[in-house]
Order: sequence, then structure tokens, then C-alpha cells
Amino acid sequence: MQGLDRKDKTVTSLSVLTMNLRHETEADGSNNWPNRKELVARLIRETAPHLFGTQEGRRPQIEGLHALLDGFVLSDRHRNWDPERYYPCIFFRPDSLELVDSGDRWLSETPLVHASKSWGSAFPRLVTWAHFRTTENPVEFLFACAHLDHLEPRAREGQAQILSGMLREVNPDSRPIVLVGDFNDLPGSAPYEVLTAFLRDALLEGNPSQAEVHTWHGFKGKGEVGRLDWILVSREVKVCEAEILRTSYGDAYPSDHFPVRALLEIGPS
Repeated sequence: MQGLDRKDKTVTSLSVLTMNLRHETEADGSNNWPNRKELVARLIRETAPHLFGTQEGRRPQIEGLHALLDGFVLSDRHRNWDPERYYPCIFFRPDSLELVDSGDRWLSETPLVHASKSWGSAFPRLVTWAHFRTTENPVEFLFACAHLDHLEPRAREGQAQILSGMLREVNPDSRPIVLVGDFNDLPGSAPYEVLTAFLRDALLEGNPSQAEVHTWHGFKGKGEVGRLDWILVSREVKVCEAEILRTSYGDAYPSDHFPVRALLEIGPS
């Protein structure tokens, strides 16, 4: 990790990635998880982020991916895994980042109640967060990874409100924030407006030409539905680069979503 000096303030360069893994299901045929996990690991190794967030994996799927990734730690020391639930997860490089604290919150009206859901959400939805300190030129920041409901617009708006409140609650010292995830909605939607009231869209700043690019493609390589996957950052974070990765290996895609990557500079709060 490179420390940079900008206007006499300590600034740290940080590469981040977000990726919906697509859950394991035999209905996907040749695109089922056992046939893709090596491709996901390869993409992550080639992209070489300092940390990344994933969505839509149960514990065996997450741990199987972790086993393929040397040099990354899974932030789950706070978690009591439920085999029925899909979990957003955070992976990080311990040679660059020190984990200070972490936690999960359910995106419901009762966020501390396990597997709770509200507003007609199809499934219990979750956000996971981690407080990090960089190992060089130490800067502290909050990184969070979320997955909103895929069916009910009212649920996504409510979940975004809970997410917004949680980011403030677990971050009382106003450290820089990086939020990633699959929000199952488009820029300009109600959840987007809730979150961009205090966060900025990294892709709009780092690569506005891709602002209208779709991120869900259903393993076809041709985007549909819209840009559902976002990286959002607080005002202390400078966006140097951002892009949607439409990587394939032969005719095979690592996921039914295109990942999103950003290169950031994080300064003190």
C-alpha cells in the first residue's frame, strides 16, 4: 500500500472491489458455483485489491473461496454463521490493513434481531462492516458491504434507511467511509438517494463514461437491468479510478454480475 502526501495530510492509496458471487444452485448448470469458483479467485488475484466485498454466498461457498485466496483474511470473527442465510462478506490483506472492529446488522426494523426482515423483503438482508487501520502512514476508515432486497422497492428504501443510520452509529468519530454492495436498484432510485445524501458515487467520479453500463448480465456477458452494484464513498475519499470489470475466461464468466473496482485515496477524517 502506498502512502501519499497531499496538502501535508497523510493519504493512503486503496484498491477495492465489489462482486456478487451468485449463490450455488444446480439450476445454473455449467455456471454453477463449483465450475466458477476458480474463475472468481483468478479474477480477484489478477485485480489484486487491498480489500473486497462479496454478496450472496452461504458459508461453505464463502469458505471455499477463501481457501483459494492466499494472502486474504475473511472478516468473520464477530459472526455466528447461520447455514440458511446468504451473507455479504469482507476480505482484506493483513499486510496492508489491520482489522480494529467488525459487525453485522440485519437490514430490518429490528436490526439486532437475527434473520429479521421488514417491509415485505423476500429474504432477511444484511450489511457487514469493518473498521480498518492501514499499516503504513496509519489512516482509519470504515468499510461496509451490503445486499438489498431484489423484489420489493419499499423494502430496499427501508433497508437503505437502516443502512444509513448504521453507518453513522458504528462510526461516531466520522472516519472516512467506503460502502460497496449489490443494491438491486438503479442510480436515481430511492435507496440511491438515501445513501448519496452523504456519500458519493465512485463510478460517476472515476469513470463517468460507464455510468449507464449494466452490471447484471445473467452469465451472458451482455448487461441487462441496469447498474445495480455500487461503490459509494464519503467526502474524505478521493476517487482516482473506477471501472466495471467485464472479465471473462473463454466463454465463461465468474458471476452473473460484473464486478466493480475502484482505486481510492483515503485521508484523515
